[in-house]
Amino acid sequence: MNSPNKLSQPFIMVLSVTVILLLVSLVPTEWNVMGIKTKKVEPLADILSKAALKKAPLPSFIVNDSIIAKDSTAVAKRKVDPANILDFESDTTSALAHFFNALNKTLKTKNKARIAYFGDSMIEGDLISQDLRSNMQDHFGGYGVGFVPVTSIVSGFRTSVIHSFGGWTTYNLLENAPANHTLGISGYSFVPGTMGSIDTTDVNSGSWVKYVAANKKHIDQFYEIKLLYGKSAEGNDVIINGKRYPLHGTNSVNQVSVQSTNPMKAINAKFQCKTSIDVFGFSMESDSGVFVDNFSFRGNSGLPIAKVTQAVYSGTNACLDYDLIILEYGLNAVSPEVTDFSWYERGMNNVIKHIKASFPYSSILLVSVGDKSYRKNGEYITDPSVPLLVAAQKRLAENNKIAFWSLYDAMGGEGSMVKWVEGDTAFANKDYTHFNFKGARKVGKLMYDKLMSEYKDYNKAQAKK
Repeated sequence: MNSPNKLSQPFIMVLSVTVILLLVSLVPTEWNVMGIKTKKVEPLADILSKAALKKAPLPSFIVNDSIIAKDSTAVAKRKVDPANILDFESDTTSALAHFFNALNKTLKTKNKARIAYFGDSMIEGDLISQDLRSNMQDHFGGYGVGFVPVTSIVSGFRTSVIHSFGGWTTYNLLENAPANHTLGISGYSFVPGTMGSIDTTDVNSGSWVKYVAANKKHIDQFYEIKLLYGKSAEGNDVIINGKRYPLHGTNSVNQVSVQSTNPMKAINAKFQCKTSIDVFGFSMESDSGVFVDNFSFRGNSGLPIAKVTQAVYSGTNACLDYDLIILEYGLNAVSPEVTDFSWYERGMNNVIKHIKASFPYSSILLVSVGDKSYRKNGEYITDPSVPLLVAAQKRLAENNKIAFWSLYDAMGGEGSMVKWVEGDTAFANKDYTHFNFKGARKVGKLMYDKLMSEYKDYNKAQAKK
């Protein structure tokens, strides 16, 4: 049986530690020695910051819709809501005209409209893009999740497709890929193992990948499969759902297309190859509607995507035909110590020109970095470099005459990430950087609403001509 002294020991220890921490918090503990920084000890910071948050009003997530905002010298006097999509094309046209015309064709005929959504970890696991896709397919039709890479580090996290694989070697744009391998549109190359001899009656051996349709509206079945791969010599095969297809081609991007009159719930693919081949991914879709392809890449500032060659981008475009390119980067460029983003502007200016040359007829929408907070003096505040980067990204859009959407302003601007994290409903994670599923759904819907507002106004303007 425990004595009264032993029972009181844990209480005394906790009380002692608390008193020590409170005393330490009264003295300066922030140092910078040889580049190593320490933080101030503030044991009550979380309690105090949450108390202050409850007194602060929650942000309004619904912003007023308007026509495409022309933020140029010609209309400098016009008041522009910073949460609108800004269109830096000339006053008589729209930077999103090609995309809007594709949407019109989709409603009138059996046509496809396709979006390539490039981004960093903010869209990882199909976040934001899956909600944009769902809203688009609700209105314009379409079945299928679109392009999915062969392997993925977030396959267990993604909910828009059930994805498994085995037997692959992977290269990516943040590493030095061998010269004899080519990166695909996603910034990855997936190389199956090679076999000395191939038994054409054997469908079980080889590197493999499996996709199972998710039990969700619009993406619970596939009618058409497209496999995209690089240059291939004779003797390389893929077996898709039990049927063998030869892989050969001299183009930078080649494809195998499989169509079915009956919807497919799963895709099983085995690669039996005698020589090395770069495989890029599969697209699951229907013969009409809107498709949104997620090209997320963790740790990518946006600058490295220029490593993907124009031949691969344009070759992929020849197979999938993109009407809108969305670029959402910046999360890996901001830091409280950064005050000059001229280097980023120069780099992303080259990226945008590279994308324009690769997708000459596609509309381009540049999405800014969202709000990101860091801890200073015991409370979370907006990283001061975030609004600086947003301004730089806006200049990039203006200089290149493309469309721009400030996610930072749409969230609520300065201090909004704290409210998204700590409000009565949490829309972002405790890292004060990334959205959770609820937040991503809200952003996806905001983006869709903004695009549809501009789409309606574009059609009204065209009808008056």
